[in-house]
Amino acid sequence: MAFIGLLDDRFNLRARYKAMAGLAVSILLTAHILRSMGQSLGHVTFLGFSLAANTALVAPLVMLWFWAIPQAYNLIDGINGLSMGFAALLLGVLSLSLGIQSPLAWGGLVAVLLLNFPKAHHFLGDCGALMLGTLFAILGLQAFGGRDPNMLLWVFAYPIIDVTLVVSIRKWKGQGLGVADRSHLHHWMMEHVHGRAWVATPILLGLGVLPMLQSTHFPSHRLLSAAGLVALLALALKVFWDRAIKHTRRKPQAVVRREIPFMLPDALRESGSHLKL
Repeated sequence: MAFIGLLDDRFNLRARYKAMAGLAVSILLTAHILRSMGQSLGHVTFLGFSLAANTALVAPLVMLWFWAIPQAYNLIDGINGLSMGFAALLLGVLSLSLGIQSPLAWGGLVAVLLLNFPKAHHFLGDCGALMLGTLFAILGLQAFGGRDPNMLLWVFAYPIIDVTLVVSIRKWKGQGLGVADRSHLHHWMMEHVHGRAWVATPILLGLGVLPMLQSTHFPSHRLLSAAGLVALLALALKVFWDRAIKHTRRKPQAVVRREIPFMLPDALRESGSHLKL
């Protein structure tokens, strides 16, 4: 996935090619996960439904997870510190809830953050974002897939809601899914804080970390996670209203038509300027 992102950063690949490459990688990862985790994925409850020990039922869900999460994580990499801050939050949740330690990942995040302080000079690009998204998709499934897959939706609530919002807006406006626009949560937030990323990033990370508390034993974690999820959904609905509904309801400006006389002055006609009209 890092190599795919590197090619995209260098040659600006079309969205369909990146999607096809991501799908191929997700198929390989799904085959590996189903082999390594055995039947544990088939004896859990997801969204109120008990997953039978049936590969034909579990495999499409796992493949969708490995295909969608790296792309969603890549899409939130839009303002300084957002994707790397979210990566730090994910590492913290995995460490607190399951004791998973990732010193190399922590070291990489801290190094890039220090290099980018106080002004950003180094960026993840698609290479870094797709790689981190794939890494966290793997760690998340290994952490929660065998015991409570519902936690995946809580922990990754921010990128899931953001990509759902973008897809909904583009479908509403009749745009292609691969067409870039400014429909993300961070675009809307940046516009409302006058382009100050140091204000927008902490706000968005604060909203993103609250649903993650569902997987921890933090005091009042259920209430806080539910409040964070409601706040994220409310923000997404507001952005959808501003970017989609208000956009389509906006009346086009009246076109002022001016009639040009059939007979033009001789000086204008002789100069040939009437051809430019």
